[in-house]
Formats: sequence, structure tokens, C-alpha cells
Amino acid sequence: MMYRLKRGNVVYEMSKTNKPALYINPGDEILIETEDCFSHKIVHESQRLDKDFDFSKVNPATGPIFVRNALPGKTISIEIKRIELDTQGVIELYPGFGVLGDSVNKSMTKVVKMENNQAVFDTMRLDLKPMIGVIGVAPFIGSIPCGVPGAHGGNLDTLEITVGSTVKLPVFTEGALLAIGDVHALMGQGEVCGTGVETRALVEIKVVLEDLQISEPIVETDDAIYFLSSDKALDTAIKNAVRYTVDYISEKKRITFEDAYMLASISCDLQISQVVNPLKTVKMRLPKSIL
Repeated sequence: MMYRLKRGNVVYEMSKTNKPALYINPGDEILIETEDCFSHKIVHESQRLDKDFDFSKVNPATGPIFVRNALPGKTISIEIKRIELDTQGVIELYPGFGVLGDSVNKSMTKVVKMENNQAVFDTMRLDLKPMIGVIGVAPFIGSIPCGVPGAHGGNLDTLEITVGSTVKLPVFTEGALLAIGDVHALMGQGEVCGTGVETRALVEIKVVLEDLQISEPIVETDDAIYFLSSDKALDTAIKNAVRYTVDYISEKKRITFEDAYMLASISCDLQISQVVNPLKTVKMRLPKSIL
């Protein structure tokens, strides 16, 4: 079954108290209209973030989607089949925002047009690389703003969450309550200024249910598996991502922890997804060829 979910159905936090906007069965497909991270309040360069901007209305995620038979202890797998971008996006600077935020004295907006599969940045043309910034489920307890990443997913800002990949998320509450938003037309690893090319989009996904227990999100592509971890301390996120990878290698290849650890050290790549959200997100790339 194919459904369509309009961008008017958004949440600003992931929570089991959110009322589902759509009920689906495992195996169903959904066309999801996503809003940009600023709720489409910044569309001209004369508009920008300031002290009067409602920061409670950032990173809206379309949903939530209730997946029947999704229960705590299982995993939902989201296959990303298509991302269609709007015709323009924005990049934003704001004092204190991003890695060098202490060097930004005033807010600034740059409008980026998208045409011929390229982003137009001043006189430069850069190839588009659409990806989903926010993809998550309701946490076990409480509410988590959509701008925050974690074990539930959320604002992972991971480049590999794109067309052709599958995102695996642990289920913490009945129905999972999946929500998606914050699409970027283009973003570099780290998202160092705090934004990519923020834009509206149409995302097509297929949701599958798995009898699999995972601790944090996993992203699978044609040639690799990425183990993600988010934490306030970068060192902790790194340690978790490496541990997930080593444990997976040990189990799949039926080798000792020691051998799996050494194999990971010589064949896997530790990478940064983003360092600008309340929690930092890292990933460990495991090439499928070694399995």
C-alpha cells in the first residue's frame, strides 16, 4: 500500500504522547512531504535568525507514523527510495551557532537555488547530494526535540541517510512513531556552520519490521554498514560506535573479540556525521567486503 503524508502533519519533538498522523503495515510505502528546518520562515536573504525567531519551531519532522506490530525490542528498517528537492534552499549563520560560532558577529542568510541537479552558491555550481537530517522514533520515556540526535535517531545529520540506503532504528514504544524531516540538498561531513542547504522535499520510503535488537541507529548502503552513536562527549560516541562494529564483526565472522578488534582497526573507517547538535554523532564504516 502506498500512502502520502503532507507536511502540515509535523512534530517538533519525538514522544510517545504524539498522536499518529498515519497508520501503516510493515511493507507499506509512504510519500512524505517534509518541511525545511526553519519551518519555511526564512525564504529570502532579508529574513534571518534573530532574538525574535521562535526556536521551538525548528527541525519539524513529518509524522508520526504508527507502524503496526512494531513493539519494543524490535527494529524498523526504513528504505529510502526517492528524495525530490524544492527549487531552493537556505544556509544560515548565527552568532554562537556552529564550530566557529564565536567568530560570527551577526546572522546571515544565503539563498541557494537548485537547478540542473546543482546548487548555485554565488558563482559556483555544486552537485546536489540530497540527504535526510532528521529521522527518528519516539524514545522510551519523555520527549526529545527533533533537533537532538540519540539512540532513537532524530537529528543524525548523516550523509549516508540518502537514496538507496536503509536506516535501522530501535523501537521503544508501540508503533515506533516514525517521523522524518530536515532534508539537505547538500551538506559536508560535520555540518560545521550548523546548517546544510536546508530545503523542503518529497521523500519516498518503505518501512519494514525486523526481529532485531540494536542499541543505536544503523545505516546500510550497497557496500557498507555504518554504526552510529551520539553523545555529548565525542570520545564516548566514538567508543560506542567502535564497540558496535567490533561486536558485529565478531558475531558475523565467528571470530574472537581480539581478532575482530584488529580487523576493524585495519579495515573500518571512523567518521564524523555532525558536531553542531546538542549531542555529537559519529559513525564507523564497516565495508561489506570483509564479511
